[in-house]
Amino acid sequence: MGQINLVRLGRESLRPGGSFTLTSGILAEQANPGSTVLSVTNAGLQGFARSAALQLEGGRRVNVVSPPLVRETAQRLGWGSGGMPAAEVAAAYVLAVEGERNGETIRPHALQ
Repeated sequence: MGQINLVRLGRESLRPGGSFTLTSGILAEQANPGSTVLSVTNAGLQGFARSAALQLEGGRRVNVVSPPLVRETAQRLGWGSGGMPAAEVAAAYVLAVEGERNGETIRPHALQ
């Protein structure tokens, strides 16, 4: 509920034309055994952004970035060299903040 409350409570403080960028995850689309709570949370956050975008005024926007495993994180955790480079994931956040999208889930792996 933290990210949802950020939008609910912060929308009046956000300048016109500003944006909220929330973080979901790949588990909304690719569930794994034992991922039920994270899958529901990620999918719910994406649905929240779609609905909240319809209610924001003054050009305010809200989007979600749904990153895959970040390569540098995987390497530091000893999980190998899989995943997407952090710079490519960061580009999705830049698009969410600086772009015109509203109510969308931005998937870095789909931007390639």
